[in-house]
Amino acid sequence: MKRKFFLCFFSVLLLVLSGLFFIGFADERANKKSQLTVPWDEFKKLIHLAEDEIVLSLETFQKLLEQTGKKTTPAHTSKGGNVVLTKAQFEKIVSEMKPHPGLDIRPPFDYLITKAIYSGKMKQENTSFIGTFSVHVLKKDAYLKVPFLSQGIALEDVKVDGKEALVVSENGYHHVVLSRPGEHAIDTRFSLKSSLKKGPHKLDLTIRKTPITLLRLEMPLKDIDVEIPQAQQVLTSVKGGNTFISAVIAPDSMISVRWRKRVTIAEKIPPKLYTETHHLISIEDDALKIHSDINYSILHSEVDRIRLSIPKDVNVLTVQGEGVGEWQELTNDDERIIVVPFTYSKKGSVLVRIKAEKTLTEEGNITSFSGIRVLDTVRERGFIGIELNTSAEVTVAEIEGLERVVVQKLPRALYNKSAKPLILGFKYLKHPYALALDIKKHEKIAVPIATINSGSAVTLFTEDGKIVHRLIYQIRNSAKQFLEIQLPEKADIWSVFVGNKPVESSMNAKGKLLVPLIRSRSVDNRLDTFPVEIIFCVVKKRFSPLSFLESSLPAVDLLISQLIWSVYLPNDYSYIYFKSTLEKEEMIRGLNIFTKAKRQYDDKAMKELSISEEMKYDKVGRDKLKSIYKGKDYQSRFRNLPLQEEQLSSQVDAELEFGGRLEGLAKQEMPHPPVSSKTAATGILPIQIQVPTGGQVYRFAKTIIKPEDPLTFRVTYTQLWIVRSVKWLFIALIIWVLYLNRRRFKKALGWSKERSEDLAKLYKGSDNKIQRAARSIITPIVLIGLIIVFSFVSKILTLLTVFLFFVCVGYQVSIYRQEKKKTKLKQEYEDNV
Repeated sequence: MKRKFFLCFFSVLLLVLSGLFFIGFADERANKKSQLTVPWDEFKKLIHLAEDEIVLSLETFQKLLEQTGKKTTPAHTSKGGNVVLTKAQFEKIVSEMKPHPGLDIRPPFDYLITKAIYSGKMKQENTSFIGTFSVHVLKKDAYLKVPFLSQGIALEDVKVDGKEALVVSENGYHHVVLSRPGEHAIDTRFSLKSSLKKGPHKLDLTIRKTPITLLRLEMPLKDIDVEIPQAQQVLTSVKGGNTFISAVIAPDSMISVRWRKRVTIAEKIPPKLYTETHHLISIEDDALKIHSDINYSILHSEVDRIRLSIPKDVNVLTVQGEGVGEWQELTNDDERIIVVPFTYSKKGSVLVRIKAEKTLTEEGNITSFSGIRVLDTVRERGFIGIELNTSAEVTVAEIEGLERVVVQKLPRALYNKSAKPLILGFKYLKHPYALALDIKKHEKIAVPIATINSGSAVTLFTEDGKIVHRLIYQIRNSAKQFLEIQLPEKADIWSVFVGNKPVESSMNAKGKLLVPLIRSRSVDNRLDTFPVEIIFCVVKKRFSPLSFLESSLPAVDLLISQLIWSVYLPNDYSYIYFKSTLEKEEMIRGLNIFTKAKRQYDDKAMKELSISEEMKYDKVGRDKLKSIYKGKDYQSRFRNLPLQEEQLSSQVDAELEFGGRLEGLAKQEMPHPPVSSKTAATGILPIQIQVPTGGQVYRFAKTIIKPEDPLTFRVTYTQLWIVRSVKWLFIALIIWVLYLNRRRFKKALGWSKERSEDLAKLYKGSDNKIQRAARSIITPIVLIGLIIVFSFVSKILTLLTVFLFFVCVGYQVSIYRQEKKKTKLKQEYEDNV
């Protein structure tokens, strides 16, 4: 008993120690040459097995505990950095150890059918088959159902390893039941219907896909041709009037055998060629591009080449097709002939594609096309489709041997080959034919290769005369190299960004800023926009107590679809009247002498708040923006420009970013080289200045701006103390005028009092009539009619009539309630009496 225990203990411990110290030699099944042999005496000395105590290193002890899967450490003692266990403690740990996960190797498949051999013998009415299948069962301790033939096949007998097999039919297949792992041989006999007398002469066998599939078939026929489409190799032999077929089948689910009686050809019949040609003629600026597809139908015999006749003024560029060799050009009696050889002889349907061109004259005179004629054919017909890839005007000058066809009735292959809609279609049945086209070239109109989809400008005015502009253009560009900007004289350029990245710009001889552009990305078959940002500063005269100031945006050489311009003006001034080439927002359209048309921006409040993109459209975000823009709503309203909310929000974003953008420039120690010019040093910011953002914000907008359209505004302003003085002076003037005309006002007051008394008497005399009119049910109906009439005449009269309608209805409701209450009290009184 002890001997068995030690043998078991030795095996387990050998497995653990070999995994720890000899990882590369543990898998004996993978590599039988890699083995570890430890003498028994050495192994006993290694773990002190002969003693009552077993000494293990701490690392080995931890590895053993990991094999048990327990998190708690069993009882043990330590000595000299090692772990000392008794035999009982060691045996307990070994009994609790679990197999390593890497040793639990599961097969990738439960079973594999590696080879199938179908041996058949054909009779008059059926074919008998013997099927042999090699099956490898990989799954252990389980019953497996292995499908081997289609359920539609009638079985005669099935054996596994020479013994009767258990067969079940389900899910469209016959299955054998296997329980033992390893290799098995399944032998089955079955029959299929077939006929040697009447057609069709075919045999179809449904099979399982296997890596190796062999077919052996004996047919009581001779002088036959056999075809098996699934076979990669077919060998036939004739013995004693029977044909023996041996075929290697590619992995497939069907074996189809076709046969026919072999016909002996006495002599070779010459080939006959029929063709249908599709010509696509593309009219370009300088040439006719001809794309010809020649569809051959070759009968009787194979051909190894074809010949084509080409007009003298047509240059052949390429000849392509399956098995087409290098073509050659020959001249025969002043006729250009193209010889196209095949790399192998061809028969049946053959397609040859030819690309050619015919050069146009500079004036674009009448151009003729006589086609590509196919030689050595029995019959040739063709179709011609014409597409226009230029701005020229095309008319048909002359046609001969052609029939006009509606382009929609051209062959589908030719119709779909054109990238653009076809403008003309023709059909011909034989050669020769001629087509003359009158191509008139017109001067091309230049279209924009780049546009500014939207523009945003923010301008800050300081009292000492500095004007800081920040321009952001959203550009779509396909091929334009530079954006040209005509900046004011002595303008200091602070930064230039393209696609949110700094770029190096330059000045041309005309003093225009050249900003290098990038190409727009294509998104959903359209060009996307990218931003171009320019910040520059201009110095003009400082503010005075009473004057006007004006400013303008620089002209660009692109069409601007829409532009919004925001202007920051100092708070200590009153801005009386704005004049601009752009449309003004509603709050500054008229005179601002006595109105408080102010939208003050508070940069300090902006720095204390944080507004996310989502908050701009909810109530919390709007309230925060109103706290930043004091006095007026932060949004603008334009009478003639239907700006969307996203556009106005984008402009508000640009205004809010303006101050932070300037601070970022002021903090730059070594910015990118913005401009190469005589007044600016490369690599150094022209002006480093921190401009506090604040003031009154006003906005202007315009759509469809051409490069020559001026973008200016002018405002008349004055200091606030002057406006206040004028207001107090005006009030004092009114009081003084009232004092001087006090007697007249006293008489007017007396006259007004007498008229009031007369109106009061008139009301008292007509009180009954007014009450009857108010109580009448017809009065509300009349008022509704007046509301409808006044709605087309005057808004004030409509509102007044609506007010009278509600007063009348309220009065009638109150009278009704009072009468109902009186009736109720009277009824209660009568009941009590």
